[in-house]
Amino acid sequence: MLGYHRPVPVVVTGASGLVGRHLVAALAGVASEVRAYVRRREAAPPLRALGAKVAVGEIGDAETLEVVLRGAHTVCHLVGGLASEPGAYEREIVGTLRAVVEAAASARVARVLYLSYPGAAPGAANPYLRAKARAEELLAGCGLEFAVIRCTHVYGPGSRWLDETRRMAARRPSLVVGPGTQTLAPVFVEDVAGALVAADDRAGAVGSMWGLEGPDRVTADELADLVAGRRRPRFHLSPRTVARMSRMARRPVSEAMLEVLAADSLTDAPDAASALGVVRTPLRDGLARSLAPGPGLEG
Repeated sequence: MLGYHRPVPVVVTGASGLVGRHLVAALAGVASEVRAYVRRREAAPPLRALGAKVAVGEIGDAETLEVVLRGAHTVCHLVGGLASEPGAYEREIVGTLRAVVEAAASARVARVLYLSYPGAAPGAANPYLRAKARAEELLAGCGLEFAVIRCTHVYGPGSRWLDETRRMAARRPSLVVGPGTQTLAPVFVEDVAGALVAADDRAGAVGSMWGLEGPDRVTADELADLVAGRRRPRFHLSPRTVARMSRMARRPVSEAMLEVLAADSLTDAPDAASALGVVRTPLRDGLARSLAPGPGLEG
């Protein structure tokens, strides 16, 4: 990114995920050194091919994590997403961030970057939104510089959310979680990576919080038609129904995740795109780059 001037290493935890891979690629072109920390050994070669130095270990391994962070200016923590195992949000979201913050403080890291989600609130009924709020509170009291970006649904090549949306939309009739009228503003993964790079480059990002959504708003029904390539009859499933079906298939899905997918996904914080100079990718362009071309992705 033009103007980026980070002369010391940047660390990305959870670097093998959708956002992590694109962030590593974006940082590799501008930072003096990118370090990726991952849990699985097989995730290392692709990240090394992108230009990162890779360490393999658990977030709870404080000694290894501190060694990885030593000498770095920034750590971007990307562990703990919506698709975490049912009941694991507190551990995966709050617990892993606490471990990173403690290691960062010991290693004298200056800044922590974090992705949150719109609607995060301490009193939220949804455990995912509640855990995200607790993570934000942890950062606010950690004594380090930090920047939080509350992102709507992130999509791109290899996105599990987008692939599942497409699979369900291709059925006859199309299946949509929720009423179908919920409004979505999906944001392309490269735009998220660009916002994180810009947040790292921003001077004095102490206590900053922004929201990032895509430039186009659609209903869930409209998105299903877009990814299917044509308008189809639709059948709407409640989160409880999908969760029950997943348990019967012995592939349990978090009802908390389904509740989030059935609701609006719109930003609720100051605009990150304007603040950080990010040019957002139009939805049709992003879908065309994420999925095999189809008749619904042109024009």
